[in-house]
Amino acid sequence: MDNKERLDVNKFLEKLSPKDRIYEELEASKIFDNVIGFIPMGDGTDTSILVTNLAVRLAKKGFNTCVLDAKVFYPSIYKLLDCEANPKGRGLIRVSRTDKVDYRDEINETKYKNLYLLSPSPLDLIEEYFDFQVEDVERVILTLKDMFDFVLIDIPNIPPLEFCVIPIKLCNIGFLLWSERIDCPQNTSKLIEFISSMGIGTAKLANVIIANELGIDYDKEIIAEMKMRLIAELPYIRGPVDYSLEGRVYSVDSVILDKRYDKSLSRIVELLTK
Repeated sequence: MDNKERLDVNKFLEKLSPKDRIYEELEASKIFDNVIGFIPMGDGTDTSILVTNLAVRLAKKGFNTCVLDAKVFYPSIYKLLDCEANPKGRGLIRVSRTDKVDYRDEINETKYKNLYLLSPSPLDLIEEYFDFQVEDVERVILTLKDMFDFVLIDIPNIPPLEFCVIPIKLCNIGFLLWSERIDCPQNTSKLIEFISSMGIGTAKLANVIIANELGIDYDKEIIAEMKMRLIAELPYIRGPVDYSLEGRVYSVDSVILDKRYDKSLSRIVELLTK
């Protein structure tokens, strides 16, 4: 995409920004650490639900936020945000194929102010995503980085896939989502080893979020032993799941929020916006 086309896209998004958006005072020092990745390290993390709840929180603060659903084989975030599914060949796959596409035609607006979604189509064939090169995925992410205040990427844990490893390479901060399962430390070690073997820095991946915490006797000391940081613990409650099934977002649509869940979510938002 040439500079002129990129400028036009940015100008389009500026019109969508609220005049009193919170980062207006930071225009002279643009946010650079704005690509945030979320990767499940085991079953039962409900990563997509967490990503949508965080994204809406950021958007509510006035940040233009884009969610990139990189789960190209099984996209789901369009359902969580109550968006129409993209037609076959539209959305993420189209902007990945060429730099001649207008992103405004492929990015979905959501019902939440300042929140946008770039998603694969659930009708795309799985084998179509094996043909993309590193530079194709890099171009998409770097363009989104320039267009939005924050880009939140729901990354599939499929390390050989470009749509996994390139988002990990380009994210400024990576959160590894654990459940209280014995395989999470092992899966984390294997992912870190693979990423390191490709010459990609892994220090940004030293952030663990325990999702759907049940309160069982799980040894959390292993996180520190692996030289990682426990950022937040989100309790398992019905609300986020129930709301997701209705295409609504628990953290902003629910009148009554679980205090622990709300506090943990707020902590992550604070870390990203401080």
